[in-house]
Amino acid sequence: MGFRSAAFSHSRLFFSPACEMFLCRNLELDLLLLLLVVVSASLPPPCDVQMIAVNLDYILRWDWNYTHLKIPVTFTVEYVFSDAEEDERLYKQACEGTTERWCDFTHCRLPFSASFLVRVRAEAGLQHSNWTVLNFTPDIDGKLAPPGPVKATADKDMLMLMIPQSVMSDVMKDLQYRVQYWEKFNPNQKGTEVYGSPHAPLRALKSGTEYCVQVSIFSLEYNKSSNYTSPLCIYTKDRSLAWVAIPAVLCGVVLSVVLLYIGHKFRRKSEEYPTPEIFLEFSSAPLLLEAQEECFTIAQVIMPAIQPAHTPPEEEQEEENVPDLQAPDFMCHCKNNSVQDSGFSSGLES
Repeated sequence: MGFRSAAFSHSRLFFSPACEMFLCRNLELDLLLLLLVVVSASLPPPCDVQMIAVNLDYILRWDWNYTHLKIPVTFTVEYVFSDAEEDERLYKQACEGTTERWCDFTHCRLPFSASFLVRVRAEAGLQHSNWTVLNFTPDIDGKLAPPGPVKATADKDMLMLMIPQSVMSDVMKDLQYRVQYWEKFNPNQKGTEVYGSPHAPLRALKSGTEYCVQVSIFSLEYNKSSNYTSPLCIYTKDRSLAWVAIPAVLCGVVLSVVLLYIGHKFRRKSEEYPTPEIFLEFSSAPLLLEAQEECFTIAQVIMPAIQPAHTPPEEEQEEENVPDLQAPDFMCHCKNNSVQDSGFSSGLES
């Protein structure tokens, strides 16, 4: 018995080659799995994961503060329908290998009334972190954005608002527009109107008064409401100016008609009493006489001066009888009348 027990003990310490190979392979697999777990756990997962959903724009954001690694760290984001989260093959990638701390889901075109499971992890070389998982339902988690810039036209006692149509009007069939308005210098008294279309008239307002308006959109079915737009202030038209302008225009029209009538009557009278022909004969002749040039000769006769008393009478008489003549001067001048002047200049000085 002692020999058998010793032989049995010895047989338990030594294994066949096939058994040793099987045990070695199992040990290698266990070590590999342990190594993968240790490597995976060496990177912390992203934290503070949240989906920012406004209208149909969805952006996933997260934080990751493990920055002491010398190799770059990237992130991978995946999503799947909530009822298929157990099947890894159905996950779709929204972002892969991004260095940003966000991922835009807008291009994924997620159905508005569905529910999704979204996950993100950090990766650095052969290392990666665990997944951080987030549940997201657009029609519950999403928010409505206020409409675009509102335009307004003014009348005497009303404002016509033109509100840009929201992109959510195709998804939320019951989308409505809430308009809040008030006098600019009396903001404590605000009125509210609700419209089913983007064309919103505000009636029964004061003329010549500055009003401010702001608009939000809401859905009763989805229990959602947006913030208000920035206030828009505009004056209604002044009724007194309209009453002044209308009589002024009417007076101008009446005055124009009177002037046309007077001109027409004057023209008819001028046709009934024509101008006499005797005046018409002279009407073709020029009223101003044409300038005419006349030329004539001026002869100057120089009489001798009186001589002293000792001059003999005979010589004096001869000298008186012989006048001194100078060369005649020619002169031309223009006349504008029918009277013609002529004559000589004696040239005698007294």
